[in-house]
Amino acid sequence: MRKIGILGGTFNPIHNGHLAIGKAALRRLKLDEVLFMPACIPPHKQNVPMTAGDLRAEMVEAAIADEPSFSCSRLELEKEGVSYTADTLRILTKEYGRGVRLYLLVGSDSLCYMEHWYEPEVIFSLAHIGVYYRTVNDYTFVRDHAAMLRARFNAKITIFRKDDTVDISSTELREALTDPNSKKALEYLPGPVLNIIREKGLYKSAVAQD
Repeated sequence: MRKIGILGGTFNPIHNGHLAIGKAALRRLKLDEVLFMPACIPPHKQNVPMTAGDLRAEMVEAAIADEPSFSCSRLELEKEGVSYTADTLRILTKEYGRGVRLYLLVGSDSLCYMEHWYEPEVIFSLAHIGVYYRTVNDYTFVRDHAAMLRARFNAKITIFRKDDTVDISSTELREALTDPNSKKALEYLPGPVLNIIREKGLYKSAVAQD
């Protein structure tokens, strides 16, 4: 059975930390592919300004161009409206059929709120959950919360370590990009993504949100 990981987010912009998550998931969950999926409008940020979806997708596609096991899906951008994970999983399940097992990749912070997401029972029924963490304290929390979700929703959850040294957020990168002298952009952004940002004049102010 083919195993596909789904890594969603605003990717505003995508950075090396996102790529590290994808690589760790491929290796530790033994996935065949990781699907990067830029959100149109995240449910928790419906009234927040954001960089245009086409530009965010363009940056994702540039970042993963040399990674044969990575791909980009514009499904949520083309569907428009609020990007609910349950709806996305319904579409992907129908599209891929029974020959594919879906793995929803989330961080330890997101796991804390998953029971409050839109239709969590649908999410847990349609996808395995791959939860990534970095520290021992993160693992303890993830282990305990995962046990609760397994008991309540019969959730299928695999925990894996994001064993990289990339510790940066898109918010920090946007702030760094407003300073021409900052070296963070060079350190944490893939070269093709930085080229797009400079060519399009993106993030000259740090108002666009994750």
